[in-house]
Amino acid sequence: MKKAWIGILIFLCACASWQGPTHEAHYKMQTQREEPYYLSIDAKEVQDACPGNDIMTQYTCDKKAPDGFSCFDVYMVQGRPAGEQAYSLLQENISRQSVTAQPLCPTGMLPKCDSFLQALHNNLEFSWYLVDFPSSSFPECRETYDCKRIDCYLPTETDTESTLVSCVYKRNQIFFVGSTVQCRKIFR
Repeated sequence: MKKAWIGILIFLCACASWQGPTHEAHYKMQTQREEPYYLSIDAKEVQDACPGNDIMTQYTCDKKAPDGFSCFDVYMVQGRPAGEQAYSLLQENISRQSVTAQPLCPTGMLPKCDSFLQALHNNLEFSWYLVDFPSSSFPECRETYDCKRIDCYLPTETDTESTLVSCVYKRNQIFFVGSTVQCRKIFR
């Protein structure tokens, strides 16, 4: 009986220490990602260096990746891009009008839409220059439902005329970020 217990104990120890046909069974692959940083709103300006070259989704290390494998991963994020890439200009209209300059454009602004957007610090969310307009006339607005028209007037040499600066912008809702990814085998 004692020999049977010793035999069972040896068998159980052998089963517990057996690693299978390959030593990979006790490891899993972990994806270590550095802090991602902003790249662009334009898919043509970014390039993913990880297997599959997929700029739409994050790369995740799989069991086929060698330990220590590293690549630069680019992927799409939904949200508001930073700074001057937050909006894309769809239409610019600079014209002389027979009206007084109201609302007056920000001080020091040039008669250009990019100057107007800079004067508003790239933020059109709560501007008193916002004007209602039929956004259905722009296909880009029908896709995103987030277009804005801003108008202001620059005074001219006469009090009865002014220069209208009218701009239609689409708010960009996706952008691309990138980070270095490293694959590491870790013990389970």
